[in-house]
Amino acid sequence: MLENIWLMAASLGIACHVISALAAPPAEKAVKIILGIPEPLTIAFAVRVGYLAAPPGPALRVRREIADFVHHNRYGEKGLG
Repeated sequence: MLENIWLMAASLGIACHVISALAAPPAEKAVKIILGIPEPLTIAFAVRVGYLAAPPGPALRVRREIADFVHHNRYGEKGLG
């Protein structure tokens, strides 16, 4: 469901932001009271959608070398030899 919301929002030029903090117990309890959500139900996440006030800046993308996180047969064994 979230993927469909995100894809449709993107196709319409609308930003989508997932808020998982509302699923944490203190926040979930308050949100359930405010919105009248019955007790057996739980909040998995919330989604905020809307048009951006300003265009996003350039994204910083950091790529790690595969050798930094690949292990062979057991943790700590780097390389094939």
